[in-house]
Amino acid sequence: MIKLLDCTLREAPVENFFIGEKFMKEFVYRCEKVGIDVIECGFLKDVDHVPGSNCFRTVEQIREYIPNKKVGITYVALMDYGRYSLENLSEYDGTSVDGIRICFKYGQQKEAIETGKQIKAKGYKVFIQHVDTLAYTDIEIINFIDQVNELKPESYAIVDTFGSMYADDMIRLSMLINHHLDKDITLGFHPHNNLLLANSNIQEFISRYAGKREIMVDASVLGCGRGAGNANTELVTEFLNKKYNRNYDLNELLDLVDRLMPKLQEHCSWGYSIPYFLSGIHGAHVYNANFLLRRHNIPSKDLRAIIEKLDGRQKKAYDYALLERLYVEHFDYPIEDREAKMVLKKQFEGRKILLLAPGMTLKTERDKINEFIETEHPLVIGINNKISIIKLDYIFFSSRNRYSEYCFEKHESNPRLLLTSNIMQSTKKTDELVFDYKKLIKFGWVNIDSSMILLLRLVLELDCKEVYLAGFDGFTADRSQNYYLQDLETGMKREDLLLLTEENRQMLDDLEMHYSDAHIAFLTNSQYTNKKGKSDEKAL
Repeated sequence: MIKLLDCTLREAPVENFFIGEKFMKEFVYRCEKVGIDVIECGFLKDVDHVPGSNCFRTVEQIREYIPNKKVGITYVALMDYGRYSLENLSEYDGTSVDGIRICFKYGQQKEAIETGKQIKAKGYKVFIQHVDTLAYTDIEIINFIDQVNELKPESYAIVDTFGSMYADDMIRLSMLINHHLDKDITLGFHPHNNLLLANSNIQEFISRYAGKREIMVDASVLGCGRGAGNANTELVTEFLNKKYNRNYDLNELLDLVDRLMPKLQEHCSWGYSIPYFLSGIHGAHVYNANFLLRRHNIPSKDLRAIIEKLDGRQKKAYDYALLERLYVEHFDYPIEDREAKMVLKKQFEGRKILLLAPGMTLKTERDKINEFIETEHPLVIGINNKISIIKLDYIFFSSRNRYSEYCFEKHESNPRLLLTSNIMQSTKKTDELVFDYKKLIKFGWVNIDSSMILLLRLVLELDCKEVYLAGFDGFTADRSQNYYLQDLETGMKREDLLLLTEENRQMLDDLEMHYSDAHIAFLTNSQYTNKKGKSDEKAL
């Protein structure tokens, strides 16, 4: 017997786990019509249930999403050990989920078995699966299976948490487990798709054990899931129909895809990407790669180098403070920049300084900026961009990607370049000055290398008393309004843009506190001008 479990409702990577009541009810209804064997309805967690969320405190809250349970279909929910109190789990009465899937981390085997016994005593089917099966030695797996056999759960599953399994890994583990696992216990497999192998590994798994024991495979519609996603329900059903004479209704599944999945895709995304590939080959949690890539937009080879510095335990977790330190260390090329600072300080002496970030106001308030330049004669510094619409004296680069783009372009004028040492350690060019990157960093925020903040620290350290900012607008959810040139759009997610804006605000406050004798003023409209409740009238 081969069972297919659809885990879309749990795996859907929507913000705050909110999927929507109508969506969840119709999804279950259509899975029933397809003939899915096991439908996973969401999480059991110690949180208050919000209608439309896939997180539930009690099984009674799940009941309204499965009002007309079908004979022959098993309905389940998943609980992470340590995140759900069994005091909230009532006795099984058949009106809600039929089974509980217990997910647990390395080192929690004993507790997971005890939890399984308590759940089973309440009348539910128990499904056991540990996070990251590859993390266990063969002896550890065999010893745990002895406990599983004693518990006699409905299922025991192999889980490829980080999408790291090649076919030979799955074959080795499944053969080991198949040999030791009681034949009355279903052998399951839950793959992730970091290496684009989830579907092929499922087919190999099914081919090896079909007809030899009861097995169960997990999949989700369109491969929906956090990060790289899962195996695809539509691909698995077609494979089982064609090769094993199953009778899943593909037309009903296609209707489900057409009616529901576009709504889900409006709110979240998933699928193969280089960060997820790197997470897969290193067996690392995808949050590590996501954090580094989304915050800093670093080249993939550098992302890989930083992940490689994590030890086995650190790869499975996501310590953001550690990642920030490793990020800075990776690009930390300590240099002696005293002479460069002396050169720049002499050039800045007695001058007003105008810093230009590439915000939309460079275009909308261009006349105001040009009038200021003509009347006040400041030294003008562009940030990570040549800013072709305004004449620059300097360009400050702390972004390696922006610097590389600049170097590939031809330039009619040649403003002097100010570089941080994460880009270049030394230079023989007379029009370039290099400054120690790490000395400009201050920890305590996620966006520690915000370019405007780094440049402000450098300028203020050189005793500049009048500093004006333009184009430093703050980010909005409307991407078309964030840059004076759309080519500069980075693709950062909305929540990351808003976080960057808030942290820029905080870092500006910190700078003003430490350089209270300096005058920092906004020349153009900005979200930051209200950080103290009013705009700077002198600048505006």
